[in-house]
Amino acid sequence: MAIFICALLYQQLTPHTHYENKVLVLTYHHIDEKIKSDATITPALFEQHMKKLKKNKYNIISMDEFIAFMKNNKSVPPNAVLLTFDDGYKSFYSKAYPTLLKYGYTATNFIIVSATDIPNPKVLPHLTWKDMREMKRNGMSFYSHTYDQHTLCNANKQRETKPALVTPIYKEKEKRTETEGEYQHRIKEDIQFANERLEQELNNHESLLCFPFGAYNDTVLKIGKENNIRLFFTTQEGINKARQEKVLRINAGAPNVSAEELIKKLRN
Repeated sequence: MAIFICALLYQQLTPHTHYENKVLVLTYHHIDEKIKSDATITPALFEQHMKKLKKNKYNIISMDEFIAFMKNNKSVPPNAVLLTFDDGYKSFYSKAYPTLLKYGYTATNFIIVSATDIPNPKVLPHLTWKDMREMKRNGMSFYSHTYDQHTLCNANKQRETKPALVTPIYKEKEKRTETEGEYQHRIKEDIQFANERLEQELNNHESLLCFPFGAYNDTVLKIGKENNIRLFFTTQEGINKARQEKVLRINAGAPNVSAEELIKKLRN
């Protein structure tokens, strides 16, 4: 009877494990008090998400831990979650970073590298290398969302637009489409240069790629692997098991995803 009571008490005191040997990856983009897109949430809502994750015993892991799990099947805690942001907006530094530090969490931002190298005053502010170096010292990490392929391009003379990473560009002046060789050269140069800049500025030793708009094809995967890309981050939803090369992610950064709704998404 005593053993039974102890076991029962243990069950009551032990956090419920939703999953083991798997990782859920969350995606955010921009954080701002004013909601201007379906990829923006308020700082208050972001903090509610972090608080809810802690309350429900989800364990936030670092990108290094995630890579070790995915590539080498290293162990991760139960209910493991990786936090990611896309696009490299300045709000990651000003709005998300203080909250992450408050909860003792780490996160990764996939930056559009050209937006940091060549700031554009007409668009949302992006992170500086100085911002990233400071945050990296406190556990954050930064990887490639391509150098300059996060854009839509003309795919034909009818000006149909498609993601540049996966589309040979229609050249208006020459009235022709990129050859396969030209397309592959553009993608290779972009992937290589993005990772060179990340290594130069942040001393990165791992190469990861997050697909702009979630778009990819066999050519991008092939060129990525030839350039030592270790993992490819998609917009497809699901849970991740060890030794996958394409990472599934759950969109948490929409204004209609309340803290309660986030937990429901994680448990589905």
